[in-house]
Amino acid sequence: MKKQIATLLALSTAAACTLTYQPATISAEEYSVLDNTDKLVQEALDDNTDELGDALYDSVTEGEVPLYEADASSTQSELEKAAIEKGMYKDTFSFANHLCTLSREDFAERVSDPVSANMTDPELDLGYSTDISYIAYQSGLCFGMAAISVLVHNGELTPSDLQEGAETLYDVTLTDDVDALIAYYNSLQLYSEVELASIVEPAMLSKEEHTDMFLDCAARCKEKGTYFMAGISTKKGGTHAVVGMDEISGNWTFDGISYDTCIVTYDSNCVKPDTETSAFKDDACIYINSETKQFCIPAYEASSENGDVLLYASDDDSLLTYKAPIRGTTKTNTDVSETVKLEFYNGGKDQMDLSSTTKDGQTYDFWKLGKVNYGDFIFFGKGSSFHLEKNERASGFAFSILGEGYRLRIEQFDRKDPELKGVGSKCKIDFSKDGITYTNTDTQKIALSYIFTYDEGNYNFTPVSRSTIAIEVAPNQTVTVSKQNTGFAITGGGEVYVQTMPMIAHKDLTAFSKSHSYEEFLDWVGSYFINFIRSKDVLLQFNTEKECSELVYDFDGDGVFDDAPMLGDTDGNGKPYEPSDIYWTMLHIADKAITSHGTRRYYQGYVPNIEADTDNDGKIDTSDLFDIMYECALRGAGLKK
Repeated sequence: MKKQIATLLALSTAAACTLTYQPATISAEEYSVLDNTDKLVQEALDDNTDELGDALYDSVTEGEVPLYEADASSTQSELEKAAIEKGMYKDTFSFANHLCTLSREDFAERVSDPVSANMTDPELDLGYSTDISYIAYQSGLCFGMAAISVLVHNGELTPSDLQEGAETLYDVTLTDDVDALIAYYNSLQLYSEVELASIVEPAMLSKEEHTDMFLDCAARCKEKGTYFMAGISTKKGGTHAVVGMDEISGNWTFDGISYDTCIVTYDSNCVKPDTETSAFKDDACIYINSETKQFCIPAYEASSENGDVLLYASDDDSLLTYKAPIRGTTKTNTDVSETVKLEFYNGGKDQMDLSSTTKDGQTYDFWKLGKVNYGDFIFFGKGSSFHLEKNERASGFAFSILGEGYRLRIEQFDRKDPELKGVGSKCKIDFSKDGITYTNTDTQKIALSYIFTYDEGNYNFTPVSRSTIAIEVAPNQTVTVSKQNTGFAITGGGEVYVQTMPMIAHKDLTAFSKSHSYEEFLDWVGSYFINFIRSKDVLLQFNTEKECSELVYDFDGDGVFDDAPMLGDTDGNGKPYEPSDIYWTMLHIADKAITSHGTRRYYQGYVPNIEADTDNDGKIDTSDLFDIMYECALRGAGLKK
């Protein structure tokens, strides 16, 4: 399958680059939120007075896990006694945080492959499957260890689920089987449902609201007698997952600041002196002043004054059982229906205004929603619909927006013309998960590319799950691409050149490749590709029985797609055998003739066969051009209607 996918990517990329304008170079990599936290920076927006600080760092340096020794005293502190009462040394592991001990082959078979197999097409398109190795093999396993501890204490797992005969989690010894499970649970954070709930949603909170989130979650769990998952980010320890066990009131002072609340934590980075045996450590607890919202974690030299962050606290156990290896669930309880992550690959926010509107009608400046962002290329926010305005001739741009059940990518290519080389167009864009309306407010034609990708269950045209649709939009022209039950409608005034590459879902590609030859695989991959010129509204319809794309027009403008393409109507305006039809047929033949060998299999030219293959021999060539010119001449001379 690796050979097929590599070839597919190469050919698809080549086929996508046949637009009049070449795509701008994309220099930014696609990062997932949790596995590249060295790039996660707290950004104080222009009017945001509750500044969150400087930078966040990765949870571990690759190849090592920082461990902190507990006090050597044999006398238990009051906090340790409270922790023991809540299950420390019972519902916690006896060994410390560590790097995965599996061989690379075992890791791939037992962790990476099954986690990837459960990923959605938007997640796979974002490269999350390649992040599994980094987050669960080359880095520490704090998230997985904390998740299992929470689930055991809260009754979702039993120690014997991990290891036969174990009566407590502390009884479980580190074996390959156990480490495979820990690494698997560590990888759950890559699923977008978990990412949106645990990272993106809290990123819109102020620093005081982050502290309140921890206090509120701890109070709820104290009442229920449950553990909760917590994420912290410190300059010394990086981004790290711990378990909230209890909330205790008291009086503690560190660096001259008083704190009245302690969240007692199980921290897998804490060990007994001179060992790697897990231990409780007072200084690893989270101390909070409930009035000022200040906090500190002494073991990490972390505090609100130093710019460190309490990232998230969640008592939603469904985020830890979502697609888990033991009694996994398929849904989460946290509402992320309007939570989104926007990522730039080219261009940036400084060249555009972006607003978002939620289902209740509230409209926000999107750039001001997120208090924690990835510098200048990843932003967190909310909304069901979005409005973008680019009012200057800055460079082209490319960004994606990831939401619940979908990923949408929008790219405006740079121009190639000498006077405006490397410059994109002024424009207005309205978009949502179901469609994009683009208005060119400039004086030059511009090329665009959209990629619509959906989770299974959010579309009705299986096996097609993601579609690349490239268009050219003239000055002052508005073109809309919108998802329909059977495909995508391309609507709006004027003539538009449309290139499409509807792609088969990843799981279907894998299944097909196992039962068919390589050549059959390559043919099937491109079976839905189609290019066309449209001058009237058209529905790009995926015929999943015939395994091809079809065009259905609305020539009479009644809002219903019920008109079949006409032979000789190569510009899709409902009027066959006109001079413009000769032009597009000639351009199609010439363009196909000079297409490079690498893209020839998939490049569809300008005109589909159904509109210009007059002799029905399966291709458009000069004999078809002759027929169209002859028909046009007859009609022009009044000899034929």
